[in-house]
Amino acid sequence: MTIHRYFQSYRFTQFPLQLAIVYSSGWIMVSQMIMVRGLLWSLGWWIYHFLLLGSMVVMIIGLYKQYAVKGTVSESLRSLFITDPFERITNSIPSSIRALVTATEEKDSYTAGHTFRVTLYALKLAEEMGLRPEELRIILQGSLLHDVGKIGIPDHILNKPGKLTQEERMLIEEHPITGFNMCKGLGFLKEELSIIRSHHEKWDGTGYPDRLFGENIPLYARIVAVADVYDALTSERSYRKAWTHGKAMEFLKENIGTHFDPACVAAWEAVCIKDPFVYQYPSEFIKDGTIVKRALA
Repeated sequence: MTIHRYFQSYRFTQFPLQLAIVYSSGWIMVSQMIMVRGLLWSLGWWIYHFLLLGSMVVMIIGLYKQYAVKGTVSESLRSLFITDPFERITNSIPSSIRALVTATEEKDSYTAGHTFRVTLYALKLAEEMGLRPEELRIILQGSLLHDVGKIGIPDHILNKPGKLTQEERMLIEEHPITGFNMCKGLGFLKEELSIIRSHHEKWDGTGYPDRLFGENIPLYARIVAVADVYDALTSERSYRKAWTHGKAMEFLKENIGTHFDPACVAAWEAVCIKDPFVYQYPSEFIKDGTIVKRALA
């Protein structure tokens, strides 16, 4: 159970201490079997001593590498027991992404916290659809950067309280390509890049920037699209009040087959019915950029 639990967590977080626990637990388990069934002074008797020593060495190495990531021993150990969903995300962000996320959040005053709320929603939606831990990590990193292209949009357009002109709308609609090009040269996976580029595509092919339709839109982008629109509707904006959860869900369901993948909307509805905490926690806890900046500091 220990090996399974920490290996599954490692596939998502990539924490070295979790992988060390996997190896150490396995070697301890084998050494215990040898202790019970082996003969004194036999080869197996010597092997179990080396396995116990090896398990200790691996744990020390794992703790050291985790310390290099977290900076303190207490934080290194604490990271193993995080249950808060927001902390789970912030503790799993690589430094390269952390800097880009910070820049994105500081750029848009009206969507402070939007990036993290979308990420939380997208992860729960993806879990409901049965995606593997490695795929959840793709969702994590791609959704954190889905709006990074907004860095290149002038503030007076991005934060404009009134209706946008056609030229201003066209400029904003370039942000998926801008973000894609920014991250393409930084070594991100093509699946993560697909989220950045395609999260504004629509199921019927009327989205942007590539007019993709149906299953031609990458699955990860379809998932983030539902989370992105849901958060946009339920967040306070300069030009309108935040919608209730019920009203936002009605909009999502009304646009099944036109804007959204039916399977993604169905999964989001199912997870919200099973556990209202999924949508209540992000909207109540991550209301502005204060907690985001503190978490990224």
